[in-house]
Amino acid sequence: MLIKSCEIASGECMNTPNKTITIARAIIRIGDAARSTNDYSLLGALHEMVEQLSQNGVKDTDVDMDLLLEYVEAADGCDYCRAGGGKPSVDELTAKINQQLARRGQAQVEASDQSVLKFEPLVHLVTAAYAKNEDGTTAGLSIALVVNRDGSVDLPRDHFLNAELLDYFDENRLVNWRSVERDLPSNLHGYHLVAGSVEVQEILPRELEAMSF
Repeated sequence: MLIKSCEIASGECMNTPNKTITIARAIIRIGDAARSTNDYSLLGALHEMVEQLSQNGVKDTDVDMDLLLEYVEAADGCDYCRAGGGKPSVDELTAKINQQLARRGQAQVEASDQSVLKFEPLVHLVTAAYAKNEDGTTAGLSIALVVNRDGSVDLPRDHFLNAELLDYFDENRLVNWRSVERDLPSNLHGYHLVAGSVEVQEILPRELEAMSF
């Protein structure tokens, strides 16, 4: 990495009109590694390389070149002397570089969040028939309920069975629209669920506002 960067600094890439390169991460990684092993020869070479890049007008895509130059000067210099002169430490400069490096990633995250399409969730409208026999006469009624994505149930129709239905769903599991007939009560107020009468339709919640129940 250092050899390739030095080749850039020596002028092999200086004849191109675009003098913007991506090198900040490599610089701080080399700098951190060299400082951890007290490799002052490598720190000196890194300092010289960044200085040449700066003198040739080369810019980094993410980090201000003056900040990178100050970082390598600090890494190659005397921490005690910098502290006495009121100059930022290597760690402080590294933190500033990290902040600048993170800007592009943050912008990418924000752009991604803004580009995500937000679709209105679909719900399932369920209708079912119930019947009972009274003195040889069959009486029937129907119920309507909305199964939400989380399995909760809403009752869009004003119905005398609503309270009993809500109690049933409160006491029992959430409703799975794929097997909704199994999740419905088999008896309601003396009425029995009519086999095969359950119908399920996927709709938008806004459609409920246009329906007459």
